[in-house]
Amino acid sequence: MRPQVLSALLTTVLGAGAMFTLYTYISPVLQSITHATPVFVTAMLVLIGVGFSIGNYLGGKLADRSVNGTLKGFLLLLMVIMLAIPFLARNEFGAAISMVVWGAATFAVVPPLQMRVMRVASEAPGLSSSVNIGAFNLGNALGAAAGGAVISAGLGYSFVPVMGAIVAGLALLLVFMSARKQPETVCVANS
Repeated sequence: MRPQVLSALLTTVLGAGAMFTLYTYISPVLQSITHATPVFVTAMLVLIGVGFSIGNYLGGKLADRSVNGTLKGFLLLLMVIMLAIPFLARNEFGAAISMVVWGAATFAVVPPLQMRVMRVASEAPGLSSSVNIGAFNLGNALGAAAGGAVISAGLGYSFVPVMGAIVAGLALLLVFMSARKQPETVCVANS
């Protein structure tokens, strides 16, 4: 497998890992930071879903202009919001805003991650797409493990989003490193 393909797949693993570091433990994180009730957690899950929809739309739209630019911007936003969650989520309003922004940032990286893999493995689009889904699921498992490691180490639930930000930072670093080695070609979509 070519290094560009491996790099793109690893970016997917890390991007998904950043999401699932927090998403796996969202209920106890909100209970710990916001003192959330089960009803409030349910409302936050709805807002996260709204954020997912917004992010998926924005990520796809912007990735048509620049895959790497979209990844860089939204991975940076993902890092920032995850670092801010332990502070913003201390009250219900801050938690609500941060969950929508986090949901949007987290799913805005999905379309460009998929497009990146498809671009570097264009000779086998079906295979590369299915392997990328596997990379996403590996990120799911590794993200859950990273969040679990934080909890097991006794760092507390408020550090879980910080660990997610670290994982997002690794994904962002990989995008920057890959972009230096392989400049992006501009795609023009017909409207």
